Amino acid sequence: MLFWKRKKEPEIALKNEVAAPQEFNTFGLQDLLHYIKREIGIDLFSKNSVIETKLRLFCERKEIYSFRKLFEALQHDRALRQDLIDLVTVNETYFYREESQLDLAVNFALSIPNVKILCAPCASGEEVYSLSMMLQERRREPREFSITGIDINSEAIEKAQKGLFSERSLHKLDQRLKEKFFTQEDRFYRAKREYFSSISFTKVNIFEHEFLSLGKFDIIFSRNMLIYFDDDFRLKTIERFATLLKPEGKLFLGHADIIPENPYFIKHTDHRLSYYVKKS
Repeated sequence: MLFWKRKKEPEIALKNEVAAPQEFNTFGLQDLLHYIKREIGIDLFSKNSVIETKLRLFCERKEIYSFRKLFEALQHDRALRQDLIDLVTVNETYFYREESQLDLAVNFALSIPNVKILCAPCASGEEVYSLSMMLQERRREPREFSITGIDINSEAIEKAQKGLFSERSLHKLDQRLKEKFFTQEDRFYRAKREYFSSISFTKVNIFEHEFLSLGKFDIIFSRNMLIYFDDDFRLKTIERFATLLKPEGKLFLGHADIIPENPYFIKHTDHRLSYYVKKS
């Protein structure tokens, strides 16, 4: 039997072809949200639609095309885990935010020799620098106090350590304070190191053992973190704060932060400003 011999089709170079975009699979989102809550305490279930878009864009930038694949990769990829943490813990702040509360804490601090203050989380450091400036404005030398800022977000810690801030971050400061504590660089302000020798920043997860090895503090600031936790994580957090606070130490929270009933703190109010004192 004879067959017609077809002419061979010329090969087409494919190397310049653009591959069709891979379809994204949303399976595994719930496992991912549970992972985030378990590892860093943040409950994102109520923000499902917003966080889904944010996580999907994160995945696509990493060339991961399903939430399940991301969840699996997080189990062994520490760099990817930190990138995810940085994504979901972005927190914008500014100098002298809630100044009346800062001033109340500074009044307490002035009565304590060699006072030690912890800011957890510290975001990009504005709160830490603010407390240091306010103490110095009240004639406390840097050698007479120490302020530690911690955050789980590595990018925030890096920014805090650099001490370079935008005009927007300093919008509440008058010109005298800007000129005293900062050097202007174009549209940015760099903190003068000679004024901030007693502050430090480090990346720490409050739910890991490293947090409990930070030492003892007279005052803890933790503003606008507990609002992202459920009651179980809130209780766990304040229990850990109580472990780090000295007897009669004081805890300052954000106005929207609510803590459940607990055996660790007594709430006080001073001119409509609230704070918590550790039970002795």
